[in-house]
Amino acid sequence: MKIFLLFLAIAIILLVPTLLYSQFTLKNVEKKIAKDHPVGEITVDELHDKLQSADSSSYKVFDVREKDEFAVSRIPGARHVDPSISTEEFMKTHGAELKGKHLVFYCSVGKRSAMLTERLEEATKQAGAESASNLRGSIFRWFNTGYPVYSDSGEVTNVHPYDSKWGRLLEKRISADSASTDLKQSN
Repeated sequence: MKIFLLFLAIAIILLVPTLLYSQFTLKNVEKKIAKDHPVGEITVDELHDKLQSADSSSYKVFDVREKDEFAVSRIPGARHVDPSISTEEFMKTHGAELKGKHLVFYCSVGKRSAMLTERLEEATKQAGAESASNLRGSIFRWFNTGYPVYSDSGEVTNVHPYDSKWGRLLEKRISADSASTDLKQSN
């Protein structure tokens, strides 16, 4: 009986971290954020299509990450907004541009942007915005789907990971230049 309990204890010690780690997926994070912050959402595919359409000027995209994250890469056309900006400051800075616009907020995975969307929802509506939505999965989902990200120097192949834990949710992307270099080196 003691041997059985010992094996059971060892199995639990080895399996629990594996089970917990397997639950840490971007899809699960997206579900939790949607549950905790019930705001309007737009998917990366929907946003990508809207930004490619003739109606793209009716969309305003706001990056709700820290400046160092924004500097690494961002969704095309996104404007930086400090994650802790007050409703008053946001409206003072952007309020005149909101009438008739669809506002999309994103961060790394969607939590900071969902919180900001919640805070701004009523004020942006009063300013005449058509909608205020959180980008589901945010820039991590955008990047993992294969859509382009940019820095001040042009298109790039990486996203700020936020930290080592959250960075595990990002998929690696290989640029055409590095793939070409890797191919030449292997020959």
